[in-house]
Amino acid sequence: MLDPRCAAERPWVRQHLRVPKSDGSLYARPELSDAEQVLASNRELFDAANPNLQGRSLQRLRAWARQSVLEAAVRYTSALRGVDVAPVADPSVPLIVGGHQPALFHPGVWAKNFAVAGIAARAGGIPLHLVVDNDTLPGTRLIVPSGPRERPVLDTIAVDVERPAQPWEEARVLDRGLFESFARRAGEALKPWGVRPMAIDLWQDAVAGAHLTAAINPSRRSAGELPGGSLRDAFTTIRHRLENRWGLQNLEVPLSHLCQLDPFLWFTGHILANLPRFREVYNTALGQYRRINRVRSRTHPVPDLKEENGWLEAPFWVWREGDQVRGRLMARQEGRCVLLSDGRREFARLKLAPDMDACCAVEGLREMSQQGIRLRTRALTTTLFSRLCLADVFVHGIGGAKYDEMTDRICSRFFGVCPPEFLTVSATVHLPIGPAYNVTAADERRLETLLRDLEWNGDRHLSSGWNADADTLRAERLALRNQREPECPPGMSCRKVRHRARVERFHRFQDLARRIAAFTADQQQKARAELAQIRQQRAANSVFRNREYSFVMFPEEKLRGFMQGIAGIDPRD
Repeated sequence: MLDPRCAAERPWVRQHLRVPKSDGSLYARPELSDAEQVLASNRELFDAANPNLQGRSLQRLRAWARQSVLEAAVRYTSALRGVDVAPVADPSVPLIVGGHQPALFHPGVWAKNFAVAGIAARAGGIPLHLVVDNDTLPGTRLIVPSGPRERPVLDTIAVDVERPAQPWEEARVLDRGLFESFARRAGEALKPWGVRPMAIDLWQDAVAGAHLTAAINPSRRSAGELPGGSLRDAFTTIRHRLENRWGLQNLEVPLSHLCQLDPFLWFTGHILANLPRFREVYNTALGQYRRINRVRSRTHPVPDLKEENGWLEAPFWVWREGDQVRGRLMARQEGRCVLLSDGRREFARLKLAPDMDACCAVEGLREMSQQGIRLRTRALTTTLFSRLCLADVFVHGIGGAKYDEMTDRICSRFFGVCPPEFLTVSATVHLPIGPAYNVTAADERRLETLLRDLEWNGDRHLSSGWNADADTLRAERLALRNQREPECPPGMSCRKVRHRARVERFHRFQDLARRIAAFTADQQQKARAELAQIRQQRAANSVFRNREYSFVMFPEEKLRGFMQGIAGIDPRD
């Protein structure tokens, strides 16, 4: 039941979030200047909320989670920087959290990290970035522009060899030579465009990051077990060290580390102990989201939680160390135990029931981790834990903001907590590869309309007296247009007579249109040539204005001032 001190659940509203279009533009909702007001409101909400999570209050679980996660973040961040980061003296100060997959993402995603840093600095709090390494690695190639300026195309450069889809957590460098030569190849690809990518000067950080010691990865026993190194750590290191040089003090922690901490396992136990009710709330919210947003796919934005032969699907991934494919976690209550399965075999029995605390369940889940069984969050569970049990303010990108309306419903309907507000941040920065052409979709539509009119209404584009034959055809078409319906002879069906006349008139209209169009051949040729040029220029603009280029492809001078401005950092510092 929703906390009575909260307002009624907000009505569903179809979201229309749009990425900014112009170069060097920032999108923030609410405005970053309002973040401190959001922070204060959220902290009041958490102080008032008092749900029981398997015998622990939300306040107690939040304090435990923040302490544990920040300790893990200090360890991981120290390894990223190569120096010891001071422990957090007061975990109760405002905690501003964002997160993303450990990819070499584009500046629009990167803007979130700087927004998190700026909000934390103004609030006297701690900025934390969650490295979402439980998601699937989509590929190991980055896009670059290629070809002549008149007809540019998108090409790709390999960071490492391709491999089957697998969780980021398991992804290793497979071709060390290819990986270490990436910066040189990126520089060669961008040299014709007059761009010196930051990768040239920074890639040694990625190479070093791939071989961080096993101390930062609790699930690995020795660095020798990481042949070729970790792609997650490589990409996180290059990004984090650059942010640090630009003035950010964000802490970092992979979700794979967070998911092994006792507070998260307690949170997991609460969901597993009440899975039938959680599944009903989850699927209902998901169905409402699809109806409001007119989504027909049964897998978008996430699939429903299924029921199979008495086993209920839980909102977590599970797989064994080294596996390439994530599996669904299935659970079933049996007496005072919750049985866990990956859909093929049962692998754990937890002492857990709705009226029990989660101490024994935490011990069982911890043992699973020690046996190499990965239990990881799924998308909604990630933000649910982060927003409810960890952050004072969470910063989303546009994609996450759209589906987190469902998380809001789960907060209120399952936990009985008013959903804390979050911020949505995105940006657009164009790779400086030359000015785009001044053409738009409206220019293309105008010429397409003109060509259709020249073909079927050519008489509108011919001057009277220009050509005697054309004038004769125009006059005949005008007379045909003004022709009245024929009279019906006695004894004949009026409908049939008029239908026959209309068919004949239609075919005559088409014939005249084709004959008149022959006199507009020169105009059509000119319009087609202009249309082809505009289409070519618009295709080129899709390369020039593509917002998906990785931040490592940019020259430092293009990004540094813009990103530091989001964080409120003086570039002169």
